[in-house]
Amino acid sequence: MIAEYLECWRKQPRFNTFFLCAMALAWGVYALIGLVDIAWGSQAANILVFAIAAICFIFIFVLPKYSFRIVAIHYFIMIVTLLPSLANGQELMRQSGYFS
Repeated sequence: MIAEYLECWRKQPRFNTFFLCAMALAWGVYALIGLVDIAWGSQAANILVFAIAAICFIFIFVLPKYSFRIVAIHYFIMIVTLLPSLANGQELMRQSGYFS
């Protein structure tokens, strides 16, 4: 797994740099939500969390069409990046009343 990731860096350094910058941007959005004290489940938090998910979906579905080969470590990084957004999803479900 590590060898595949290192090989991916050798073959496509620009895509990997773009990937890491995008994931850093996603974590910056989480920091913005925390620093500005935006409530989870609010309209503003929903928009920002969906933007984070969109960034990950671009890497999952769009970039492989342009020969960017995603390896397991990329998926792991995206999963770790999306984990904090689960709290926002849970809050939305609670507010919706579907599971009450």
